[in-house]
Order: sequence, then structure tokens, then C-alpha cells
Amino acid sequence: MIHLVTLNPALDVSLTLREPWKGKIGEVLEAEVEAGGKGLNVSRFLKKLGVRSATWLGTGGETHPTHVLFRSLLKREGLSAQFLGGKSSVRFNVVIQKKKQAQKYNHPGFELDLVSFPRMYKVLKKGDFLVMTGRLPQGMNRGLYASWIHAFGRKGVKTVVDTSGKSLPEALEAKPWFFKVNLFEISEALKVKFTNLDQVARFLPQLIKLGFLHGAVTHGSEGAILWNGNKACRVRSKEKVRNAFVVGAGDAFLAGYLKGLQTHESFEVCAKLACATGTAVAVKGIAGFDARLAGRLLKSVRVKNI
Repeated sequence: MIHLVTLNPALDVSLTLREPWKGKIGEVLEAEVEAGGKGLNVSRFLKKLGVRSATWLGTGGETHPTHVLFRSLLKREGLSAQFLGGKSSVRFNVVIQKKKQAQKYNHPGFELDLVSFPRMYKVLKKGDFLVMTGRLPQGMNRGLYASWIHAFGRKGVKTVVDTSGKSLPEALEAKPWFFKVNLFEISEALKVKFTNLDQVARFLPQLIKLGFLHGAVTHGSEGAILWNGNKACRVRSKEKVRNAFVVGAGDAFLAGYLKGLQTHESFEVCAKLACATGTAVAVKGIAGFDARLAGRLLKSVRVKNI
């Protein structure tokens, strides 16, 4: 079973604005709000890919107005979640679109109580996947994910990390079963400046020597480097992506890889699934994701063994 954890869920507000043209007041042309969080995105993609998963969120299960709104948005999508804490409100993130240019603003989140962590710990069993996604909320111990990697690893749970910020170096030091980062994140975490995937490929023997036996480094339309033990490859789609502001492609990449792992595909097929699923979101966006398109895009993925 795949268990997805997002400790910092959000209400994502998207606004399309027109600049003031009469007086001092502009115009809101479109406004949307949806339940957000990396784990939720992965859950959405896995559901469309036909893979079951469970989602655990840091907050949102009580009576605060942001909780009520958040759960109603989940219900509208047919999504379900379990909540690890309750004292904190759900943060707001904002995407502002003006004249075909978009900017995103994220709130850092609120400290959590995680009173229901023992319940999650009891539920997960040997062979399950625990996928820790997203940044920790502000005020949380940066070693939290690392402690979970150790604790669940002792139970035989396959720990997966897709995070960034100050918690990432400590999470990597704990040696998760698998991790996914982008080029900037691995540079920041390891304090090694990577400017392209070729440099990552050359550095790969050192990563493995350091104990990072299973991972992926992505770099947008340039593709990704993946490795599992002595098997490594670079994947890249030939499909052209015109949208320069892509949200969720990395989450889809992870979902595709998890699907391959869950269905016991070969390493090469897992890598191709990851690339094709990420590309499908880059082409159509999160809301327009279509598993059939991801399937068709498998043919566009080039695989080069390293």
C-alpha cells in the first residue's frame, strides 16, 4: 500500500487579474480555490493511473473554517484523507495570473501537534510505501522526516522522500529507500553545484558510495537521472512543452514511478512511466491530466543507460 504524507496542506487560490484601467481598482477575471498539497497531487495522479493510495495530512480534520472548506473541496473531488493533527489552520497559497504571466506565493504554514501519528505508525506495515512530500511547516523540527525514515525503516517500510528546504539534508542523511529531488534541491542539500544532468551522471558513483542507492534527479524538460543500485539511466521525452509555468509535473513524475514500483515493473519501465506521467502534466496541467495521454507518451520517452 502507498501512504502519502503532506504535513503542510494548503488552500490554493488562483486569481486571474486585469490591471486597473479606470481609476485605482483592477478586476478579478477568474477566481478558483482547491485543496492543495504535494501528497494530494500524487494521490490524484495515482487514482487516475488506477493505483490505490492513502493520504495523511498534517491538519484539516476539525472545525476551523479552513478545515471545513478544505474537506468540502476534497469531497467534491471524491478524495479522502486522514489527519495527523488538528490545532492548526490550513494555510493559503496564491497564484496570480496577469497578461499570460503567472506568479505563485506560498505561505510557510503553521506548527502542528501530530497527535494522531501513533495511529499512522500502527497502520503501516512491512513492504508498504511511506511517501513524505512537501516542505515542513514553519516551526517544525527539521529532523522530523529523518526520524520517520529511521522509525519506519526498522518496520520494513519503504520510505520515500520528495521534499526541499532545511529538512532535506537531514532526510537524505537518514538514507531513505528512495528520494526524488530536482537539480536545485540536490545542489542545495549536498552543497555541490550542479548546473545540468550530465554533471549529476558523472557524480553518480560518489552518490552511491555515500549510500544513496536509489533516487531520481529531475530537471524540467531536460528529463531526469534515475538509479537503483547498479542500474542507472537518463530519461527525456521528445514531446514539446509550450507552457513555461508548470505546476505538478514533479508530483506526476513521482506518481508514475510509484505506479511502476507498485506493479513490479522493471527499472527501465518505472523510469519511462515517471517521465511520461510528468510530461503529461506538463502538457495538459494538473486538472487536465489524462492517464491515456501518459500511456501514449511512453513512446516519446528516450532512455539512455548510464
